[in-house]
This record gives sequence, structure tokens and C-alpha cells, in this order.
Amino acid sequence: MEYVIYTALVCSIAAFALSLIACARVGKFIRATADTDWETLSNLTGDIAALKRTSQTLNNRLNGMNKATIPQEQIIQQMLEHQNVEQIRRGG
Repeated sequence: MEYVIYTALVCSIAAFALSLIACARVGKFIRATADTDWETLSNLTGDIAALKRTSQTLNNRLNGMNKATIPQEQIIQQMLEHQNVEQIRRGG
């Protein structure tokens, strides 16, 4: 039964240590952002939006490079076949 008490004691000490670490990190964050005003925040938001657009553009370009291109002759052949089917449906 003693191992249960020691296990609980170790867990509570670990939880206390983790809470102290969390408090220190929150305090560090508050000190680092104490002089942040609304203008700085809006500039950061704009910069993040610009980075997001750039990233999306780059991803779209890369995705376009990976797609297999269909030869133009094959596209023309498919268009001609489609026109033939349309003429047959129309009775012409």
C-alpha cells in the first residue's frame, strides 16, 4: 500500500513542477508582448496574410508542375469525337 502513497507523492510533485514551468513561460510571454500596440499587431497580421498568399501561390505552382499534361492532339481528338456525338444526337 505504501507504493500508492509514493506514486501519488511523485505525481503531485511532478504536477507542481510542470505548473511552475508553465507559469514561468506565461510570465515570459507577457513580458515579451508588454509593449505590443494595436499598430504592431495589425502590421503582423498583414505580414502573415502576405506570407499565406505567397505560400498558397507557391503550392499552386508546385501542384501544377506535378500534374500530367494532356497532349494537344488528344484534346483535339476528344473535341472532334464529342462534336460527332452531338451531331448524331441532333440527327445531322
